[in-house]
Amino acid sequence: MLAMVPRPSERTAFVVDSFARPSWLLWRSPNRTFAWRLIPLGDERTRLITRLHTVYEWRRPLALGTVLLMELADYPMMRRMLRGIRERVEAEQAIAPESG
Repeated sequence: MLAMVPRPSERTAFVVDSFARPSWLLWRSPNRTFAWRLIPLGDERTRLITRLHTVYEWRRPLALGTVLLMELADYPMMRRMLRGIRERVEAEQAIAPESG
């Protein structure tokens, strides 16, 4: 389970839906999907692509707040997360013993 809020529930937490190691991973919650895909580029490089899809529940009282949060806060959050992943991978590669 991947908690996206301080007090996760079945409605708010993501669970792994499906995956194909090492190509892609799909997380889901009742109204969202979060996909990760690794694309080999050659020269020991890989591109990580993420997609987040949300079905907004307009009948819920705080729907507009959720939309604003997701649409405005998602970009900086995703950018920070992806930079953190890149930094950890590059740090690991820097300390890994040379192969070859």
